[in-house]
Amino acid sequence: MNGLMTRYKESLSKTPKPIPFSEIKGKMDYRGLLAYAKSQGKKVSDLTQAEKKQFYSE
Repeated sequence: MNGLMTRYKESLSKTPKPIPFSEIKGKMDYRGLLAYAKSQGKKVSDLTQAEKKQFYSE
């Protein structure tokens, strides 16, 4: 079990830190994004970056 904990801690050290909300420059229209995904019959995670970018503004 000790080997698993060591690998877990190594994995955590390699994981990037979260971006603070105050550093996010643009705005995302989540309501519109969810409505678009629903109209396409997809999950938000299944949308392409180009589709998601339509709902992002700086």
